[in-house]
Amino acid sequence: MEGLRRKDAEALLRYPGVRSAHTYQASWYNNATFVFPLLAVIVAGIVWLATGSGEAGGAAIFFLVVTGAMMPVVFITWQRQTTAIVVHEAGVTALHSGYEQQTIEWDALRGVRRVETMGNVRWYLDGSGGDHIVIEGEIAEREALLDAARAEVERRGG
Repeated sequence: MEGLRRKDAEALLRYPGVRSAHTYQASWYNNATFVFPLLAVIVAGIVWLATGSGEAGGAAIFFLVVTGAMMPVVFITWQRQTTAIVVHEAGVTALHSGYEQQTIEWDALRGVRRVETMGNVRWYLDGSGGDHIVIEGEIAEREALLDAARAEVERRGG
């Protein structure tokens, strides 16, 4: 269970029979809506300082405002991002910094599906009643997690 954030690792104690834990390998600052304008601020700022260009200064200020405006959006979406997925004897649980977001018990797991949107691939563990856990591409050992879920669906005749 290497690579888990401290709070996610501590949360494992709440689940009996932990089989595996899969961490989300990215962080909030890996979000492109934050990183690209920040990089533009840096580049435009360097050009501004090196050349004294008003256009470069204006671009640096513009991208600084965009970066600042995107920070709350990035933080809000990060709070909903799964930071670890735990496979345990009762089912599968998605965590965010140690807090349980969603649990699908094995009896309620109906299937595993792959969804591709504009080149971005995600998997969904579908439970009964419309419940689901999203498996992002940045989840460590994702294939082992998906194989475990598929095996449980098959074992239970789903």
